[in-house]
Amino acid sequence: MISRERVLLALDRKAIDRVPYVETTIGIGVGEKLLNRKTPLVSIPQLGLNLRNVEDEKALSRLLHRNNISVRLLAPTFSEKPKGSGSQSFAGDGLIKSMDDFHKRFSLPDPEDPSIYEPIKPFIERKEEFAVICSTRLGFLSTLLSIGFQTYMESIYLNPELIDAVMSGYVDWSARVLRRVCDMGVDVVATTDDFAFRTGPFMSPDTFRKWVVPYHLRAIREIRVPWILHTDGKIHPIVEGLLKMGIRGIHPIDPNCMDIRAFKKEYGKRVCILGNVNVNTLSMGTFEETYGEVRDLIRDLAPGYGYMVSSGNSVPDYAKPENMLALARAVEDFGKY
Repeated sequence: MISRERVLLALDRKAIDRVPYVETTIGIGVGEKLLNRKTPLVSIPQLGLNLRNVEDEKALSRLLHRNNISVRLLAPTFSEKPKGSGSQSFAGDGLIKSMDDFHKRFSLPDPEDPSIYEPIKPFIERKEEFAVICSTRLGFLSTLLSIGFQTYMESIYLNPELIDAVMSGYVDWSARVLRRVCDMGVDVVATTDDFAFRTGPFMSPDTFRKWVVPYHLRAIREIRVPWILHTDGKIHPIVEGLLKMGIRGIHPIDPNCMDIRAFKKEYGKRVCILGNVNVNTLSMGTFEETYGEVRDLIRDLAPGYGYMVSSGNSVPDYAKPENMLALARAVEDFGKY
């Protein structure tokens, strides 16, 4: 069974030979340390994105026993952008505070521009045994970042026209991008709109159903491949709403505030679970601690299928290379069904 088959069957919660390891984001810096070389980047200037080239992406996957390679297509956001270390990026306060700001600032690259998609063609054409996962956002998180958290929450009551305008702009862009990448032949789509704090969702379930679900459905209808949803935080109150949108996998079941074992017991017959090796372990733990954490996750979550090893968020540049190798060894040592 090749990696791509393993991932697709796991998302359907069907019998497979090994527990897959899937990771949509591995920092450029930590990837170079693992490969012990500089990795030329592929640029998508319209989106401000740099991707690891396909050959090094495959080499990294083989080193880590990862079953996928990844591409990203994210719409630009309109916010202050403080610089992080390495390849990390952060968002400051949003810049679209009013409809006047919206009309002056909000403009997205043409989603029908072929040059946006040229850099990801080699990933599809030369994927070999791997599943190609395309990460994007549907609209909510881009809207939240562009308006700013406090202004967004106030605008639900004071300026709903602003939320509708920004959300519609992002969702309609995402719908056209999703249609294109599915036509191109990506194997899986992953969306990365966070919905929750560690204490609970950003908004009530009723507000979520009004201001997120109907907008996202406009883009979701264009997804014609299996879909993995990523969100950090404690999501219990909105899980049913997420499942009803048609997701096949959910990542990462935040290890800082949720019990992935209880989650699989409750929802594992309805959705594939991906997660949740703690990023703190990957960045500050030992080889032995990482190896043991992955071993225990596989032991507890693999039975019954419908589980894939992944990080508790993503793999940042400050993750220890030796801990990534510990993760890979544990997947190899304990992943066989």
